[in-house]
Amino acid sequence: MTIDQDQLTAYALGILPPEEEVRVRTAIEADPTLRAQLDADLAALVALSESLPDSPVPAGAEDRLMARLHAERIAAGPTAPLVTTPLPAPSQAVSPPARRPLWPLLATLGLAAAVTAVLLMRPADPVSQYANTPGAVTESLEAEGKNLGQLVRLPDGRAYVYLSSAADAGRVYQLWQIVGGKPASLGVFDGQGIEIKGLEAGATIAVSVEPTGGSEQPTTKPILVRQL
Repeated sequence: MTIDQDQLTAYALGILPPEEEVRVRTAIEADPTLRAQLDADLAALVALSESLPDSPVPAGAEDRLMARLHAERIAAGPTAPLVTTPLPAPSQAVSPPARRPLWPLLATLGLAAAVTAVLLMRPADPVSQYANTPGAVTESLEAEGKNLGQLVRLPDGRAYVYLSSAADAGRVYQLWQIVGGKPASLGVFDGQGIEIKGLEAGATIAVSVEPTGGSEQPTTKPILVRQL
């Protein structure tokens, strides 16, 4: 099930039709990467609403806004969604600060401007940056029947490994090249992604979970072994 950024942002704003909302919610619940993207969108909306200066809300402003949106929906045709669903709560792992209701934000900026603002404020997704490179090929990284993340192969020989979950506290991921059956460290990454340079096609890489700072040799069984 493919969910693009426009659908995810519309879900965050609560403007999807009911059947589409269910489809997107199901995909988010099944994909930690989508869950993280949604949390980032929600955080951006919160930051945007909180950046607006405090001012009294005119009496009846909310009713007028909803009436205007309803009128625009009717004018646009039966497929245009009406804002009726509440803003979804972010995952328990990410708790955004208290926020003002978002409808004044939509009234001030307009719906299209609000969506644009979210996309501009949202932190750049490194996977998308690499995947959108002309000629890039993206593959799923799987082990023991579980999806661990993505591998993006770039036409200039580089590759980017992205893992869906961050390492536990006090631990890092360490990248290895397997040469002659022996691991050689290519560095650690305490985030979720690392760029690989200088390896020939067909080289074998592995990822293990190590103490902060890394290890001279793997101290745990690799969670991932892959041929480039």
